Amino acid sequence: MFEILNFFPKHISEILNENIKENFKELEEIRIRVDKPIILKFADDEVVISYTPLGEEIIKILQIICDNSIYAYQNQICSRIHNSKRWT
Repeated sequence: MFEILNFFPKHISEILNENIKENFKELEEIRIRVDKPIILKFADDEVVISYTPLGEEIIKILQIICDNSIYAYQNQICSRIHNSKRWT
């Protein structure tokens, strides 16, 4: 049902599922940062989840997204970070 949850380790996926299930169509963004609470951004609301992922979990998510080949996506990732207005 929520294919996006397949990109997260099982325990994080379960946490997200519990907080998203009723408002999935309104979900705009999932913010996951090291040692910070997970934030779910919905069309009209933000939900802060008390779970704070570790660096290893962030790396695992990135590996899943990149199909265990972060090197293959390295240029795209760096390019997006460099061109992002958030970093200027």
